[in-house]
Amino acid sequence: MSFGSAIAAIVSQRNNRRKRTSQLERYAEKTGAKHGKLSDYDKLSEEELSELGKKIKAENNKKRQRVIAFTAVIMIIVISIFMHFMF
Repeated sequence: MSFGSAIAAIVSQRNNRRKRTSQLERYAEKTGAKHGKLSDYDKLSEEELSELGKKIKAENNKKRQRVIAFTAVIMIIVISIFMHFMF
């Protein structure tokens, strides 16, 4: 293959390349969901924003407590099995 035909193949591939869309754009087209900037109607007031923040913090606190409890139970089980086989 000579140099000229290699260049022609590269140019042909570049010209035939499809337009790549992001997953977000494809999702928005299929579902009709909007994305992008917030409109004036989508903005929350200060009170609603503080309520939402408190709600999110409470949910995160519950999740964290569940993870800590689950980890503690697993550690107790592992330590008890270890102690059983060691002594």
